[in-house]
Amino acid sequence: MKYSELITKRKQYKYSANICFDIENENRLSGFIPNVTTTEILKEYLYGIIQDKAGVHSRILYGSYGTGKSHLLTVMCALLGHINTNGEAFQLFIESIKKYDEEFADFIVEFAKKRKPYLVVPVYSDFSDFDKCISYSLKKELERKNIEICFKNTFYEALDLISKWEEGSESQTRLVEVCKKLDVEIDNLKSDLKTFVPSSEKLFNSIFKEMTYGATFVSETGSLSDNLNQANEVIANDYQGIVFVFDEFGRYIEDNGETIKVKTIQDFAEYCDHSDSENHLILVSHKQLSLYTDKMKKELSDEWKKIEGRFKATSINVKYDQCLSLIPHIIPKTDKWETFKKKYERNLNALYEEAWDFKGFLLPPEGGNPFEGGFPLHPITLYALDRLSKKVAQNERTFFTYLASDEENSLFAQIEKLNDDKFHFVGLDLIYDYFEENIMSFRANDIYVMYKKLQYALNKLGEENVNTAEVKILKTIAVINIISDSAILAPNRSTLCHVIDEDDNTISSAIDVLEKKKIIKYMRQYGYYDFLDSSIYDLDSMIEEKIGSINDEMVVNILNEEFTNFVVYPNRYNAVYHMNRIMIPVFAYRNEIGKKTFVRSMPDYYDGIAAFVLDSEYSLKSYLEADIPDRMLMIVNSNPKPITNEVKRYIATKLLYSQREELKKDDPTVEKELQLYLEEEQAILSELVENWKSLKNTDVVVLFDNHEERLKSESELTECASQIMFKAYDKTIIVNNDLINKNKISGAIRLSRTKLLDNMLNGENIMNGCTPLSPEHNIVRALFVKNGMYDDGVPAKLNNTNDEEVSGSDVRKEIKKYIKQAQKAPVSFNELYEKLKQPPYGLRDGYIPLLLAFELRNYENVSLSFHGADRDYGTEEFLKAFDNAEDYSLFICNWDDSQEAYISNLEDIYGEFLSRRSKNRLKALLDAMNTHFASLSKSALTTDKYVSPKAKQYRDILNISYKDYNAFFFDVLTKIESDYGNLVVQLKNIKNELENVFKLQMSDADKLVRNVFGIKREASISEWLNEKYENDWSSKAHKVFDYHTNAFLEFVRNNNIQKKDIDVIQDLANVITGFGVDYWNDSKIDDFEEILRRVIAQLDGYTVKDKLSDDEIKIVIQSGGEELKTSQFDRQSLSSNGQIMFNKMKATISNFGESISQEEKMQIIARLLEEIM
Repeated sequence: MKYSELITKRKQYKYSANICFDIENENRLSGFIPNVTTTEILKEYLYGIIQDKAGVHSRILYGSYGTGKSHLLTVMCALLGHINTNGEAFQLFIESIKKYDEEFADFIVEFAKKRKPYLVVPVYSDFSDFDKCISYSLKKELERKNIEICFKNTFYEALDLISKWEEGSESQTRLVEVCKKLDVEIDNLKSDLKTFVPSSEKLFNSIFKEMTYGATFVSETGSLSDNLNQANEVIANDYQGIVFVFDEFGRYIEDNGETIKVKTIQDFAEYCDHSDSENHLILVSHKQLSLYTDKMKKELSDEWKKIEGRFKATSINVKYDQCLSLIPHIIPKTDKWETFKKKYERNLNALYEEAWDFKGFLLPPEGGNPFEGGFPLHPITLYALDRLSKKVAQNERTFFTYLASDEENSLFAQIEKLNDDKFHFVGLDLIYDYFEENIMSFRANDIYVMYKKLQYALNKLGEENVNTAEVKILKTIAVINIISDSAILAPNRSTLCHVIDEDDNTISSAIDVLEKKKIIKYMRQYGYYDFLDSSIYDLDSMIEEKIGSINDEMVVNILNEEFTNFVVYPNRYNAVYHMNRIMIPVFAYRNEIGKKTFVRSMPDYYDGIAAFVLDSEYSLKSYLEADIPDRMLMIVNSNPKPITNEVKRYIATKLLYSQREELKKDDPTVEKELQLYLEEEQAILSELVENWKSLKNTDVVVLFDNHEERLKSESELTECASQIMFKAYDKTIIVNNDLINKNKISGAIRLSRTKLLDNMLNGENIMNGCTPLSPEHNIVRALFVKNGMYDDGVPAKLNNTNDEEVSGSDVRKEIKKYIKQAQKAPVSFNELYEKLKQPPYGLRDGYIPLLLAFELRNYENVSLSFHGADRDYGTEEFLKAFDNAEDYSLFICNWDDSQEAYISNLEDIYGEFLSRRSKNRLKALLDAMNTHFASLSKSALTTDKYVSPKAKQYRDILNISYKDYNAFFFDVLTKIESDYGNLVVQLKNIKNELENVFKLQMSDADKLVRNVFGIKREASISEWLNEKYENDWSSKAHKVFDYHTNAFLEFVRNNNIQKKDIDVIQDLANVITGFGVDYWNDSKIDDFEEILRRVIAQLDGYTVKDKLSDDEIKIVIQSGGEELKTSQFDRQSLSSNGQIMFNKMKATISNFGESISQEEKMQIIARLLEEIM
């Protein structure tokens, strides 16, 4: 007997259901196999549509290939449309439904007998326009039901086409011929079309077919809502409503992509939801629509997501394995089964035992033996068939077609070759053969990658091995990897022996052969086999060679560099103190623990250390005698050999991987193989570390506080960590705000902290500008209010420590102690920072600056210094001081009454130059004095003639930059006068002296000018100069004198008679000396006088004559209406520089030769003369 005789072939499952073609096939109704999931979906849809309780008219059904969704929809549509609900098929269907829900079965019967049906419209996806698909499908279904209807836009389009045909000469001739052939009167047809006579549409379709040589007329959609309204009106007497079913909607999206008008779908769904008619839309897809649209433009993809969200989604992915319920109906047993069952009872029971132990099945509620119905498939093969078909099935090859078709490699084709002389079953490898073509088609997918790996493995195995155990193993591994659920089904040795139709020894030996040939590799980290893209190298031997050179230090270094991505949390402590302390993990050998270098290698201000110690010679005594660092929890591994061996193997693999470029020259595949080895070792080491950390390793002993513990869980370990933290950090402050209670705060919280610091350092209300529930307000509440430091007016329960003291009281005492020291002498910030960071406080950097600033609010004369140089007492510098605590110091100067009066008087003297009041008054005052000093005239800063010796001393002092503000005011300035009262008077006088220097200089310059020119005291200098120029000097202006005399004449000629004397003197000083009076040094006034007298002497010594003497030259330039320019000067021999200039100009003119005319050369010379005259 052949195994094929044990089961019956149900050919109705051979092909996938198609709503369009199978809705009237009663075999689909009678052959429907319900289960809990499909019955629930039927109930949801039929109750939802018929009773309309939920008010939902737009739905979407998801289900992968082979889940039976199309068969389910076909049955549902038949029921809604009262199709085949009077015959035997309907009765068989009802009986099968009653097994799951008798009340629901009665509801279906009642609906079929007493209620009107729905018009079910399968939607054809022939057009990219969604509305056209709907209108076309609706009209097609109405015609199939012999319901005459013609949408009005069809008539309009028909009339428009006739009109166009009549306009063309050739088309008009053909139209006449066609009408004659069909015996149609064209005018009568047009009249019928205008009045929407239904028969005229059919007549026009015949004409259109003749005119277009066989094409079918398909009108544009027009208004979809108008068409729907028209259809609903026509069917109202016979149908309850219309149900549109769009199967394969996901493929429709794939085919038409971004050309689909998404809004049309939304509008249609809204029409179904809100119209007065009973209209429903059901979309059917293999997967979520977003998976089809995620590669579209973002705007369009987002629009599709919105559309998908407005449909009520249902998934046919079952809550249990429906394959177990379906399989007995698809391959029912024949009468020969019982005989076979008795013959091989022991083998079958062993098979069922394997299935019961298998954790992949979600068993159906029917009870009994759920696995018998699937034989001759091994139960795990059935599981894999179901999962594989959902991954790779297509219309032609599915779960059902494998079981019911006659195709090559289908179930019946495979078992036809098996005889009952020996016990057989269909192994996992056989379903690969059936779905291989599907698997190959996934070209851009991980599934295809697995296909290529299998082919590569088969090629390495050799063509002589066709259907050997080795081939079956490789195909089985491929199927399991495609299913990709290793937590349920993994290709380990046990599974491979069970699911392949060969004895265990044969499979085991074949696995060994494949391993030896480096075709598969046992993945130690996962515990199963996988394909190996092996190279020509024997990597295992090469790794073993390198292991010998790896020492213990390298082992520890690798563990600390790559396997410390975890911490130990003292959870109970953290919960009490609202803190996030951690114990950082460190791997070390026993002999390293007590060394100073070990502690120095730890981060600054660590909370605690979780030392994972490798100690093969463990004894408690050796630890009690050692110098163990504080706050250390030791998790000692007394059998470290397994982990050290793996680390050495990992390091050796890394060393080989670093040489991969050289190795690749002989075999490029070695890189991938090395990568696989690395990943394997990483996974194994991660698991070993995890077992160590979680105390699953029985060789682990925990030490802390000078005693050992044999702990069994991580929770016990964290409790030990908490005890260490309670003991070490019992005086910390409770800050129940995770955003500020950390060492590194975010940018946003940094801004909030800055705002609070600004308020505190500037002496303002701490809450100034902080709105309730703002980040700043939350920080103040958590840090200051809840710890009794500040009252914001809102009642708060204070944080108390175990001794009932308010949290943070010890921290405040420490800060106040520091401030007291800073009032005596500058104290390094590091002194406070180190105390607050270390036990018993262990504070976080996020809020430490706030605590100090809060306590400094009521102090004045606070200064920050950087290596002795005073810095601005502001938020930016204050935060820098904590970032670089060793470089900054704090000093609070407490003045006596005389010092306070001294500084206050100086603030009054320089008040107009003071910026806003600062907490560092000395810096602000020095800035004001420097600003005043910079505003003084240049001469005030250099003259000795116009200032006193005290002013000179003051000037020397201010010319130096000072960073120690305290020393400047109380040590440096007092060199002028030691008594503060007298010093204030002196500084006021000095300030006045320096400000009056310019006035004194101008007075002397005024006297000098009047004396040189002989101008009376009460006369205007400007008027005198103008009058003198008009009466005397203007006639001499054409004469070329020396530079200063000519400049003086030009100045007087352009002088404004209205100009004040002080301005005339200042401008004259600029002309004569090149500097204004306020920039003169003490000798410059003498130069001014000397030059002025020389100018007067030249002007007075020159007499204007009517004729030129022999030693004089006169140049006159005049053209048109331009002003006459005259220049007269004495003839004299050229200087050496003058001669050089003359020669160059002469040579330049000569070099141009005749390229420039003589006239143009003269123009060039004249223009030069005009510019210098």
